[in-house]
Amino acid sequence: MATYRIHPGIGIARLGNSDSEFYLAPETPAAMPLACDSFGNPLHGPDGVTPVPVKTFKDAQGRVKRQAARFQIFVYDDESPEGRPLALGDAVEGGGNHGVLVDIQWRVYVANKKASWYPFTELKGEHGYAPGSARRNADITGQDRDLLIIDPGPRSVNATTNRRAHFDRSGGPGGYATTFPPKGLQPFDIDTLGEMMTDNKGRLVVLGGHGNSGMDVSGSFGPKIEDYANTDGWYDDISDGPVMARLIMYSKQVGQTRYIDVEFPAWVVVGYPRFVPEILDMITMDEVLYDLYVRQFATDTGIYGTLGTYDDPQQIPFRDEAALRHWQAGRLAWNRNYRPWFYRDVWPILFRPDEFRYLNDILQQSNYPHDQAQRGTFDPDKLSQTPKRATRPTATATPSDAPLRDASQGEAVMAVAAVAGPTHYSKADDPYGPMRRFLFDLLRRAGEANSFQVQDRASSRVHSLPLMPLLCGDNPLTNETPSKFLHLTEYQLFILGQWARGWFINEKEEGWLPDGYSPFAPYPKTPPKTGRELDRGVLSNVLGGAFCPGAELGWVMRNPSIYWAPYRINADRSVSDFLQSAAQANQDHGTVIADPTFNVNSPLSQDNDFETGLQPGDLTKYMGLPWQSDFNECTTQPINITYADWNNLWPGSDNDDRLRRDEKTWTTLWWPAHRPLQSFEIASVSNGKPNYVWTTWSRGVPQTPVGDLKMVTEWSLLGFIVRNPYEPAVKPADSYQGPKYISVERTTGSRPDPKSEAS
Repeated sequence: MATYRIHPGIGIARLGNSDSEFYLAPETPAAMPLACDSFGNPLHGPDGVTPVPVKTFKDAQGRVKRQAARFQIFVYDDESPEGRPLALGDAVEGGGNHGVLVDIQWRVYVANKKASWYPFTELKGEHGYAPGSARRNADITGQDRDLLIIDPGPRSVNATTNRRAHFDRSGGPGGYATTFPPKGLQPFDIDTLGEMMTDNKGRLVVLGGHGNSGMDVSGSFGPKIEDYANTDGWYDDISDGPVMARLIMYSKQVGQTRYIDVEFPAWVVVGYPRFVPEILDMITMDEVLYDLYVRQFATDTGIYGTLGTYDDPQQIPFRDEAALRHWQAGRLAWNRNYRPWFYRDVWPILFRPDEFRYLNDILQQSNYPHDQAQRGTFDPDKLSQTPKRATRPTATATPSDAPLRDASQGEAVMAVAAVAGPTHYSKADDPYGPMRRFLFDLLRRAGEANSFQVQDRASSRVHSLPLMPLLCGDNPLTNETPSKFLHLTEYQLFILGQWARGWFINEKEEGWLPDGYSPFAPYPKTPPKTGRELDRGVLSNVLGGAFCPGAELGWVMRNPSIYWAPYRINADRSVSDFLQSAAQANQDHGTVIADPTFNVNSPLSQDNDFETGLQPGDLTKYMGLPWQSDFNECTTQPINITYADWNNLWPGSDNDDRLRRDEKTWTTLWWPAHRPLQSFEIASVSNGKPNYVWTTWSRGVPQTPVGDLKMVTEWSLLGFIVRNPYEPAVKPADSYQGPKYISVERTTGSRPDPKSEAS
């Protein structure tokens, strides 16, 4: 029997203040979004097949285009166990009948719960909130708190008729009892959370809001922002919620229309614009989730599992809690005999640090330590060379016996697996082994989030050098649950550890790389073929840390309790599903899709119930309010690096000048691929050659609470940073013609007028 699933399991839309133009979310890593028409149909090149990437991120009026999340249905059966896209006119089956797919009904329910949730306070709350913890807008009590939730209600569209709907105040065709903030917010009212439509192939296209934020200023002297993540009285038009679909088939068996529901809802998340679409974050959301599923849900027991079972990997169902708990209680370890592929697994991680220097002038001046050319330590031709041996290694041989820095539980667990292998290794001709081990020894482990540098290896090359990545962690702000600096996932560290030891495969040496491959364009470009490839491709363009609170989503994504399946949120079916089951619809010869009264006595919950499932708004409620304040301030952060417990220093209490002079801080970057500091811009063109200058990307918006309010009205003036069109995308290392990335499409002129802003 065939089953039907929506992919991607989590789709990403983005805000924009253009009310007329949008583009489709990229579905491969570090890719440009796709250009489309007004119904979300992708535009194609001269061959009629190749999608056209978006060329401009702003419309003719200089307003930022929105990014649409696109969903489609995949069928899983004996013919396609990995799934294949389903199209109108295809054969379908369900409910004891079979027939032809004639229509698709989609249902989406988004909401914004930020104003009713707990304040964001770094890592407090990741494992639950203490009884009596205060909420945002704590002065609003009782049933009035229900009005803090922006709830437009669910909307439905079809693939063939009624193809567009809006998440606005109107309540839709059924007159749903919506809740929206009061009119008169400053500087912008919020009257919609976006819209949805179907393209010509029946795929769903979901658009978010217009980037509007506003404060209820009744009884005050105007809008103000007092905190980077929490200011009472504010609302914004970020949102998230479940996406459900129903297949409508015509069955010749019964001579009637029949209905089939997909297996489980998907989810849509609306984030703010990604101003650097072609540069990945140091850790992506896909990498966070992959690591979570491998270590918590046994999704790849050939890589991480019970000692001695790697050759015959255990198969444990994702939702079999008893079996998972038994598995987790065993001797779990990384498989030390697993060999990652360099260009597929290792190089995409090492490639990213060099890209960041195009987003921060200070990195441009630091002697290029991450340079990928011959002068740097990140030259792929050197780092990819495998150790050479006189004889072919055995399946269990490990090429290098050089010790590696072992400082985290993750590495300790990985080392346990070595007891099953040999204790003596053959020497190898490995000229670049020291370079690999040097880079790996500098990586920060999971237990070193509050460590700044290697201090216990005086005879080592890495002694007193800063640990990497040198980026802010989940909490560099307070003394409670501190987590100063970012570290890679355990899976990434395992892969890089195998590479550092020389136990990896070089696809170039094996002749496996396709013609024309270049390490300077390392990410796959071909569209995803399976649903899982689509799930991962979409989330590869989403920030995976640090979560303070993050960009699109925060640390709630690390909670195993929120998932129903890999890359699929556990949804509360009482608010995600159609109001009738498919069986009821078959009996009634139609579906009831709108009920304007169903939420009157049961408004969306202001609490969590992970067992029942998540409701609309339950992912983005953890983020900053308004979104512009956190976005604006996440530039650099001075971090106290004096001691391991980093900032438990109060010299003023004892007038201790010596202690005050001992205090050390290090100014650290947040997530420059989401919020750049500086960028190149073309100042002029002479004789056909561009002249470039460094410029401050935010153009006069200070990274302070004063600037936060300014960012509310001026975020749409910011420029998008894209690959330099004057420089070849793939080039030899010695043919550098100019900066690889430049800033384009800055909006000139005055700030947007709140009265004329799309709403």
